[in-house]
Amino acid sequence: MFALAVALTVLLLLEVVPSAVAQPARARPGLERLDELTRLGVLDGRRLWVPTLLGTLHTLGGSAVLVGVRHPPVGVAGAALEAGIFAWVLVRQLRAGDRGRALFAYTLFLGMALAVLVADAVR
Repeated sequence: MFALAVALTVLLLLEVVPSAVAQPARARPGLERLDELTRLGVLDGRRLWVPTLLGTLHTLGGSAVLVGVRHPPVGVAGAALEAGIFAWVLVRQLRAGDRGRALFAYTLFLGMALAVLVADAVR
């Protein structure tokens, strides 16, 4: 079970770390992707606090997931935070009318976060 938890944690961190770095730094590709998914108008100068908040939350969640390799309850909390972020993006996409393939990436990320949550909870 430990090896599975580590493997799932690494997979989740591959998604979380770039977001944790790109959003607070306001990297153009990260902002474009966030705007494309959530339709918040970040590129138009609206809701500029969202990338900073998401970057901070990804940093906290990713750090907790990493600590969760040794302390599973911390990993459960971090994975729950990441799952919440990914679910929020999916809800925004659904409200904007996205269907089918457009939902695949964040559905996969949500699934990874939930898998880490379950793996850590079982340990």
